[in-house]
Amino acid sequence: MGIKFLLFLPFLEIVFFILFGDVLGFLNTIIIIIITGLCGLRLLFPSNKLESIKEIGAEPLNWLCNRLAGIFLLIPGFLTDIIGFMLLIKPLRLIIWKFVPENIKNFTGSSYSSKESKRDSRKDKIIDADYKDLDDQ
Repeated sequence: MGIKFLLFLPFLEIVFFILFGDVLGFLNTIIIIIITGLCGLRLLFPSNKLESIKEIGAEPLNWLCNRLAGIFLLIPGFLTDIIGFMLLIKPLRLIIWKFVPENIKNFTGSSYSSKESKRDSRKDKIIDADYKDLDDQ
């Protein structure tokens, strides 16, 4: 399904562009495309790099969804903009998650909503390490 969607996406983008251009007008449509592209750039390249690094450690899925939303907003077209905005809204991410193929979902061995299973698997792991106190030298 993923390859078929990617091949069909440019056709859908042209259809949506014509429909929105007919309803909103050509100039307004171009302005909306430019504004969403600038929003996508802002999401891809945040001004505060330190907060971005902290977000990666605290909520990696949120960071990933924001970057994917930035990519989708940067691509000119209304369908990709809708997908990008859906990725920015946390409750709507589950809708998009349902359309992700199973082989991609299981690539990491975990799912989006199974945080408890991750915690259980961490309890079973035993890590053996030697340490050296550097203050005693």
